[in-house]
Amino acid sequence: MSVRDPSSDDVVPGADRVGPVSPSKYDLLLAAVPALLLAGAAAATRLALPASVGTGLGSLLAALLVGYGLFVDPPLGGRDT
Repeated sequence: MSVRDPSSDDVVPGADRVGPVSPSKYDLLLAAVPALLLAGAAAATRLALPASVGTGLGSLLAALLVGYGLFVDPPLGGRDT
């Protein structure tokens, strides 16, 4: 017979909430990466630049955001906290 340990951490906090959940800042950072790539490609077509220049600038900005999320303001903790 198995006995449930009440101190175990198998319950997700906030799982009983109903309604939309607001995204974290890291979710927004991840959403901004492809948005910047698309914005760079769109800007290249609007400004009559080569596509490599537009996507290169967009990817440079996206890389800066990823670097910010990893090194300047990294996520602390994780699933355990």
